[in-house]
Order: sequence, then structure tokens, then C-alpha cells
Amino acid sequence: MENVLIPSFDKFFLSCNLYRSDKPKAVVQIIHGAAEYKARYQEVATFLQNEGYCVLVSDQRGHGESTDAHFVRGFLPSVEVLVQDQWYITQFLKEQYPVLPIHLLGHSFGSNVARLYLASHDEQLASLVMTGSPCYVPGISLGMKLVKLLMVFLSPNGYGFISGKLTTSPSLKWVCSDPSVVEERRIDPYRKNFRYQLASVYTIFDSVKKLHAWPLYEAKNRSLPILCICGAEDPVPGYSKGLADTQASLKRIGYETFYSKVYAGMRHEVLMEKEKELVFSLIAQFLEKGKLG
Repeated sequence: MENVLIPSFDKFFLSCNLYRSDKPKAVVQIIHGAAEYKARYQEVATFLQNEGYCVLVSDQRGHGESTDAHFVRGFLPSVEVLVQDQWYITQFLKEQYPVLPIHLLGHSFGSNVARLYLASHDEQLASLVMTGSPCYVPGISLGMKLVKLLMVFLSPNGYGFISGKLTTSPSLKWVCSDPSVVEERRIDPYRKNFRYQLASVYTIFDSVKKLHAWPLYEAKNRSLPILCICGAEDPVPGYSKGLADTQASLKRIGYETFYSKVYAGMRHEVLMEKEKELVFSLIAQFLEKGKLG
């Protein structure tokens, strides 16, 4: 594994881990979730590397080592900027591996960024894999109005009660059935006491709202294979109703090939579960065949 710094459109440097393969058959670009960072994906990245894939995991702005005096940890720009960052990463990978197909894998909030990435760059991808993917929330516009009001009184860089709700809820049992993963969230120096500024909360809510912003999308790669993986005990994808909405939303945009897999007993972080190798193997199978079964 090597650390690389990739300049985005505004010359902000994105910190990335690149796992090269001697004879790669394809490239996997990974987008992490909220309050995370790239090093947490070492196991799945190494697994895919051993399967013959070149893998790149980036720290999104305001996370991990993608920080500076402006983008301090916990501060996110607009979701449009985050999508642009991923596009510049894709261009870096195309320069490194010009003839190889590129697969996109997004977890949780990272899958929202990935779905919005489709709006302008779906033709660049061979497939999309989403884990713990949030569903659209009907009342999200009201939540955004509340955050805007808080920003008036506390400033966009302020912290309101809603900031802690996203990352520091008293019970973290929904995160993973493995207690060591839950404990890691409490003690990891990059994650403990992590709080999003109000502007970041607004960005996250906006990413959810835009899942139903139909005019944004124009499916060019309509046959793009899409796989959604979640745990049966994960509330974030909205259980069966939310998963159905995710599938219907992608179909309405124009995507024709959608697969889903729900693992019994697993929770939000399926890539960190005790039986994560099952998830890893399923992803590798999907990347290889573009379908399940």
C-alpha cells in the first residue's frame, strides 16, 4: 500500500491509499462513509488487491488526513464538491491504468456521493457497489430548514444538538454486531469525539434529498450493474421499504440492472462484521461477473 496525494479542481490535496496489483484486471475506487477515514478499509482493499484489483481509498474532505486550515476535521463542503473530488480521483486512476475498467464502491454517506456521481459520470464506471446505503427520507427538507436556522444563530461552522446525533449517539449497537468494531469507534483518535459542523450536517441532509432530485440525473450507462448490500438489522437503508425505494429510484432514473443482498444478523458496517469475508467474496463475484449468481 502506498499513500498518494491527489489534487482536486481547487488544488486541495486528497489523501489516498493506493493498493496496487502486479497484474490488475480492474480498478476499485472506494468512498468511505460519515465520520470515517481511508485506513478503515484496509481489509477489504487488501482482499480485493489479492483478487487482482488495484484499489484506491480516499479520505473525503474534513476526514482523516484530507484536512487543512479551512477543511478541518468535521467540516464538509457541498456534496457537489465531494462528487468533483471523486471525479478527479477517477481521472488519476485512468491516467495510471488507462485500459482498465473502474468500479465504484461507496459505504453509507459515501454511497450517496456515489449515487450523485452517477448523475454526471456513470459512463466512466463498470459497476457500482453500495453498502449500508441510506434511503431517501421524506421529511429531509424540514430537517434542512432546521439546520439552516441553526446556522443563522450559531454560524455554519458551529455545532448544534443535531451535530452530535449523527456521530455520537449514546447507543452504537446499530453500527455492528462485533463489539470490537463498536469500541473502535469510541477510541480511534480519528473518530472519537468526531462532530460535524452544521454546514456538514446540511451537506449530508442535502445528499439524501438529492436521491429524489430527478432532474439532476441522466442515465447514460443504463445497463450499469448496481449492487446494494446491507445488514438485516441496519436501520440506515430503511429496511425492506427503504431498499425498495432505492431500487425504484435508480430504475426511475433509467438504470436497468439492480441487485441486492441482505445479510441476516448483520448491521450497518457489513464490511467490518465478523463474517465480513462473505461480503468481500460477494463483492468480488459481482465485480468479476457484473451480476449475482
